[in-house]
Amino acid sequence: MLNLRISEGRSVTFFEKALLIVGLGATIVGFYLINITYNPAEGITWLMLLAIFSWLSLLLLIVMSSVSTDVKEELSYMMHEQTQETRLLKEITHEMLEELKINREIIKKRRKK
Repeated sequence: MLNLRISEGRSVTFFEKALLIVGLGATIVGFYLINITYNPAEGITWLMLLAIFSWLSLLLLIVMSSVSTDVKEELSYMMHEQTQETRLLKEITHEMLEELKINREIIKKRRKK
């Protein structure tokens, strides 16, 4: 369903563009800074481990933000579709009720004869 909507010409929002730029920036800058701080003579220290964990947490936060935006858009689309289906079912139910009333009237007329 998502692929169909994208092929229909869904535009990329400002938030998605900004998130892409921030995510790429955080990835490149974070990786560069961790490489600068790493000293092969000392090995991995607690401070280095903390920096790597914080950097990965930041990247996870960016990915989760992107996923939540996509989920929000999909839910919005599904709610719109569900509303249209509910309206259609309401119309069908109303038509069936009208037909039932007409059939009852016909049955009453036949019984009187």
